[in-house]
Amino acid sequence: MKHTLLSLIPLLLSLLMSCQESMEDKAARAAADYTRKYCPTPVINYTRTDSVSFNKSTRTYTYYCTFSGPLDDPSVIATHREQLIQLLTSSVRESTHMKPYVEAGFRFQYVCRSEKSPREVLLQLGF
Repeated sequence: MKHTLLSLIPLLLSLLMSCQESMEDKAARAAADYTRKYCPTPVINYTRTDSVSFNKSTRTYTYYCTFSGPLDDPSVIATHREQLIQLLTSSVRESTHMKPYVEAGFRFQYVCRSEKSPREVLLQLGF
């Protein structure tokens, strides 16, 4: 019986620790896990997510993306800027995964770079 109880201690400690994890800690862990598991993502609609991060001090969730193909053009971005902003903001606000962070008042940011010229930021958006 003693051996069984001792083997449960690590499990119980991890359960207690996870209950005390702050919303900011959860967001940081979720961003790191997403980046580790899925990034870079496949290109969908000429966009690839390269990584996701969370800054605890500013409570900002940041998506780092790359635009490719026809979207990798500053004039196209300028022409369709409002549509892109609306699409990106609604994708966060309508996401069931992001709902707790939106409700907690976290900030969100997109930094979208050019595939042809990776140092060039085509769109930077914070909301």
